[in-house]
Amino acid sequence: MARIQRKVPAARTVRSKAQSETQTSAGTSVRRTVPLKHLVRFTRLLSTLTEAGLPIMRNLNILSDQWPEGKFRDTILDTAELVEEGQPLSEALAQHPEAFDDLFVNMARAGEAGGVLDKVLLRLAEFMEGAQDIRDRTRGAITYPLTILIVALCVITGLMVFVIPKFAGLFQEMDLELPAPTRILIATSDFLVVNWWVLILPPLFFLGYRMFYYRSFGFRRWNHSFWLRLPLVGKLMSIGQISRFANTFGTLVSSGVPHLRAFEIVRGALTNEIYREAVDDIQDEVREGEPIAGAMEATECFDDVVVSMVEVGEETGELDHMCLRVGASYEDHYKRTLDIVLKLLEPILLIMMAGVVGLIAVSLFLPMFKLLSQFGEAA
Repeated sequence: MARIQRKVPAARTVRSKAQSETQTSAGTSVRRTVPLKHLVRFTRLLSTLTEAGLPIMRNLNILSDQWPEGKFRDTILDTAELVEEGQPLSEALAQHPEAFDDLFVNMARAGEAGGVLDKVLLRLAEFMEGAQDIRDRTRGAITYPLTILIVALCVITGLMVFVIPKFAGLFQEMDLELPAPTRILIATSDFLVVNWWVLILPPLFFLGYRMFYYRSFGFRRWNHSFWLRLPLVGKLMSIGQISRFANTFGTLVSSGVPHLRAFEIVRGALTNEIYREAVDDIQDEVREGEPIAGAMEATECFDDVVVSMVEVGEETGELDHMCLRVGASYEDHYKRTLDIVLKLLEPILLIMMAGVVGLIAVSLFLPMFKLLSQFGEAA
């Protein structure tokens, strides 16, 4: 697993915070609102039409005619108008950061400069397809356990608030001597019925957590550092960030984007503040003449095998290919690890849910069993 227990200097933290706060004004971190699947389809079709030798403006007009009504169709039409006015495709795309991020724009610019726009667009489409697959897998892995957890909490809350009070009234009418588990269960139920506001605290806490997470860089950074230190979750997050780093950097470099500019774009593509700061460190070291592999090793955020493969890539002049190989390997590793985590998590959650519901049921029926045993002894 990547070594993430590094100490970031105070100056680095301050600079990273400033970067996070000023990127929006620079236009590099505008939230993309266009679904990734639309971008993948658009990019693949544009690549195919460009490869056929058709002019860019005509390609955009063809795509806009075939695209359903909506904001993205308007974006394509506006891009076509800008190209018709004489702007390069990359500059026209840059006018719509809500659809085309820095990665997209810079790869298009590199493709235009090298005369290989069709190949670069195809490479970009494949890159986005991989990113979409990873995102869908991650969301699926989170959604199922979260659904089980929410259902379990709703069932338990329903039992506590509606079912147990009826049993408590029945026990009181029968004047039964209740065992300790039943008394604890009824006391908990009474507390929740009287103090119902406690039930809305978890949703409020979750909303407050999300609000604070997005508004506070310090809290977000601490959060990312905390999760990276957890045994299984941290490993999964680290693998995901390394995969994204290697895939994005390799794709950019293979398209002709300069290394330092590629690092700036990679930083925006990463989602973990610890790894984003690591990219800042790497960029600074490379700017001063250090090799990329040495700069990566100094951050202590990358596995030794990743550093070694990047070093070999630098020595052989195949840095882009080595990075793409690292990205593909870690992407596959991420998928397999995610499947393992999900397979472990599902039975654990189901067992916990069954255990809690079973404990409630046993606690409710213990007095009944005791009463039946007393009737049996009396008979």
